Amino acid sequence: MPLVFTGVHSGPVELAIEVLQERPEAAAPVWEHVHEVSPTLPEGRAYFNTPTDWEMKDLGNVTGDEKGSYRARLHTTGRDAAFDLVVDAPTGQHLVQFWKESASPPNIISSPVDNIIEIPSDCTCPLHPV
Repeated sequence: MPLVFTGVHSGPVELAIEVLQERPEAAAPVWEHVHEVSPTLPEGRAYFNTPTDWEMKDLGNVTGDEKGSYRARLHTTGRDAAFDLVVDAPTGQHLVQFWKESASPPNIISSPVDNIIEIPSDCTCPLHPV
């Protein structure tokens, strides 16, 4: 399952999720990190949660034609502003875009040279229904 590392240890984050009909244009240069992965969405409930399962944001249900292979583009900026700290207000911005597309290898579109995160080449990112 795609994991969005926000950089902070705990506290609020700014996260937007978009479900698109097709691959979006190139990412705007305002984003420091832009990565793509290929999750497989099974039929069932879709949600985002914290790694500790303290909070869950329900996104609805994946049914029928909606299930299958997707591409997800993960954007972030300001992720290192309060790295591993407890925050009272968001210190960065995060955007996750999904669209239907056949699986392909993970791709780093942009990332600061001194802070590249390696994505395993075998990452197909299956998502598990509840």
